[in-house]
Amino acid sequence: MIAGGGLVGLSLALALSGAGLRVALVDRLPLDDTVRGPDERHLALSESSCRILESVGVLQALGADAEPIRGIHASSAGEFGAARWSAADAGRPRFGVVVPARRLLAAMQRAVRACGDIELRVPESITQAWIDDDAIKARFEDAGATPLRARLLVIADGADSALRTAAGIGAEYHDYGRHAICCSLRPEREHAGIGYERFTRAGPVALLPQAGGRCGAVWVVPAADAARLLALADHDYLAELQDAFGYRLGRLRTPGPRVGYPLRRVLAERLTAARRVLVGNAAQAVHPVGAQGLNLGLRDVAALAERLRTAHATGHDLGDEALLQGYAAARAADRAATTGFSHALAIGTTLESAPARLLRTFALLMADRCEPLREHLQLGGMGFRGASAAWVRAGAHA
Repeated sequence: MIAGGGLVGLSLALALSGAGLRVALVDRLPLDDTVRGPDERHLALSESSCRILESVGVLQALGADAEPIRGIHASSAGEFGAARWSAADAGRPRFGVVVPARRLLAAMQRAVRACGDIELRVPESITQAWIDDDAIKARFEDAGATPLRARLLVIADGADSALRTAAGIGAEYHDYGRHAICCSLRPEREHAGIGYERFTRAGPVALLPQAGGRCGAVWVVPAADAARLLALADHDYLAELQDAFGYRLGRLRTPGPRVGYPLRRVLAERLTAARRVLVGNAAQAVHPVGAQGLNLGLRDVAALAERLRTAHATGHDLGDEALLQGYAAARAADRAATTGFSHALAIGTTLESAPARLLRTFALLMADRCEPLREHLQLGGMGFRGASAAWVRAGAHA
């Protein structure tokens, strides 16, 4: 039973489809992207995420909406140095792709609806879950709905997960005091598949390549400024965004609708409870700097799906404590490295002190010119760590 019909929950349902498992997907909203409100995010998917979504047939369905990331340019406002990475120079066709969040969600929803082995409990909400011998049972908000009994409950209902709290799993919260404002726009110059990230003391500004010559803009601003910026006329908003980003792509034009959301770091104290496991934002929600949130969640999906498919094929209990603890242990290093790096980058790029400025300049120069460090950062950003990074270094990516 999967609680949560967002991108991570849908991905897991698709990854388990066809394995002979009985899978139920529960979400409080219908599988219709038009009822979930506007979403102007543009998601930078790492290469490992691309492979995960290709394996379930979703990335191919996006077609031209998936724009390859062929280069990365990172800089810090008012400071010397920049990191300029080329996928071609690294011997790779791309570092990943950029997709509109709403298109990715719609493609996943269509794919799940087309699966004959996924039971949809939508729109529906779980109000209570309890252990019953060798299973977990769930009761729904609709008193007339038949309770569900499953070997395992996967909690994928987001950073404010009520099911995580009900399972007795606490979480660490950090409010960054920032909002991210997202929109699409058209730059004067061709983006050439390059993703730009400009660090300012207020927060980063990212312009991500989109299909058709447009870019997805993500601007992190102090929370106190968010409402004013969202209310500005388009030309006034572009003028302020231009000041923050600069003119590397010439003048910024024709913005689409803007959407803002607050930024918090949420880390669950642990990933498992009796016949329950956390994935995606229910397990960890991170700052958007470096674009690692969804990518980390998709790696959760890949690791959990592999264990569940193997357990089912060999006749093992899907909710077995040893299986769940093995999953948590396998995810620990990637989870710690990714959440730690995102948090350090979010804090470190806003510090005003002279030592911080020197450190940022040195870090950007090393990321640009030190080949071992550059390769390490590139592979980490592509979602490859440990054994998978060694596999890519050996040439298997070709």
